[in-house]
Amino acid sequence: MKTNQIQSPGGTGIFKLIAASNGVKKLGPKEGRTKQVGDVRLTWKATGEDTGYATSFYEMDLPPGKGIPLHSHPYAEVFYVVMGHTDFLRIDEQGQEEWVRCGPGDTLVAPMNALHAFHNRTDQPSRFISSSVYYHEVFFEIYAPTVDIDAPVPPQKEPTEADGEQYLQLLKDAMRVHMYAPQANASNGLEVLRALEQRNHIAASHPDIGSLRGYSNMPQPSNSQR
Repeated sequence: MKTNQIQSPGGTGIFKLIAASNGVKKLGPKEGRTKQVGDVRLTWKATGEDTGYATSFYEMDLPPGKGIPLHSHPYAEVFYVVMGHTDFLRIDEQGQEEWVRCGPGDTLVAPMNALHAFHNRTDQPSRFISSSVYYHEVFFEIYAPTVDIDAPVPPQKEPTEADGEQYLQLLKDAMRVHMYAPQANASNGLEVLRALEQRNHIAASHPDIGSLRGYSNMPQPSNSQR
């Protein structure tokens, strides 16, 4: 491919300018760096390195009965569902929770510091895209191992007390990169893991449902924790 060239300031060397196509890249369906997050996986499609550290962009295939628990972070996150249905959880100032079901073409915006979660509570797989700032990527780089996208998913097993304590410690450590989870305040990690399984309970699959309401006594983050 032809590139433009310029004379160096000293007049002795030649700098090669970046060709118009360099840095512009295409990623296929299974390309990108894949991270294992508990028993689900995400694949980075655009990283901070790609975007001048302005934004990061991942794709997640969410199997039935799986999800990510309630959390918040000091930056917004935008979700766009491309396949299936994903239930997103939001909580108002009165502690009332609302499940918002999103299907293909739906967008959900989680503002900065807003508690949110997402689960596939249907009997079919779902897929969505998430976009946020580079700092969001940093959390996964520190706490989520990189895996082969085609490698078998670890078999599901009954959680132990040790698993619960390890999970609680992870939630507490995540505060170092400003990822807040109310569950970090719990005294029993095994109960937290079992509560997460209840969140993932498969509901009847009705694409026309806009929201599923419920109630929560989950403690809210204080200003110092946001």
